[in-house]
Amino acid sequence: MALSTVGQELINFQKQKELTDTQIAFESHFSVEKIHQIKAGEAVPTDEEAQRLSAYFASKK
Repeated sequence: MALSTVGQELINFQKQKELTDTQIAFESHFSVEKIHQIKAGEAVPTDEEAQRLSAYFASKK
């Protein structure tokens, strides 16, 4: 499965902010497993999940 746009944004955000998957999961209220799946391209986030992650990214700028 190809990496979603949100997955790529998640990877870039993580590199930029130097955060671990656990930190992102805790702060964004996602499971660590879900963060791993999105980053690995194993899961495509739903529209609601994508909106939640986008809101999380925006809150950390």
